[in-house]
Amino acid sequence: MIINSKLSDEALLNAIYRAASEYSNLIGNSYLIIGKNKNSNYFYFQCFFEKKHFMHLLGIDSATMNATEFFDKCDLYNKGEGDGITIADCTPSRNHNRTTINEKCSCCAEILHIQDAKYMKVGLKDKISQYVDFTYGYGSDATLGFRAQKGTSFPITLIPRNIDEFVSKKYKIVFILEKETEEEKFRKVLMEVKKELFEKLFEELPKEMKDLIDM
Repeated sequence: MIINSKLSDEALLNAIYRAASEYSNLIGNSYLIIGKNKNSNYFYFQCFFEKKHFMHLLGIDSATMNATEFFDKCDLYNKGEGDGITIADCTPSRNHNRTTINEKCSCCAEILHIQDAKYMKVGLKDKISQYVDFTYGYGSDATLGFRAQKGTSFPITLIPRNIDEFVSKKYKIVFILEKETEEEKFRKVLMEVKKELFEKLFEELPKEMKDLIDM
């Protein structure tokens, strides 16, 4: 994963548009992220993504528009509509500057491409850090932090630091299941580390996890 602290204005905007393109694929769905190591129990959590979360992952608190408008402008530009955003729209949020925005944006698209989750790790955040608090960590060289909320979670931060700094016990991601947010149960395997492995291992999943799935 490439984390770049030095981006030109054009490169930064392009990185934001790429990240918005990946993020748009996640909106409207919920995900069940399942991790396991050899001889370990299963680790899992649910998450969802909303437009209003996107801008804050980049370390931006735009002075010209709200978070939903920021994402919509990026999304429309990716679809060939509108003029998109400008550097003036990318005001750093509290405790951030242009360097940290560059770092976050340079790796955001890659970490949001969850179809490649087999290269990532996941775990419970249990280490004290100076960064924003979160519940679950997902990533490798950079960390996407999720905050738990009423049985699910949402992305609250993207930190261009290794997941080892936040999580003591990491699990290899073996499956990601997907459902539309309004659906009650998960019915689609979005990612598995090995073809047909989910079907093979389904019966050994813990009951509380199987209760979330209808396949």
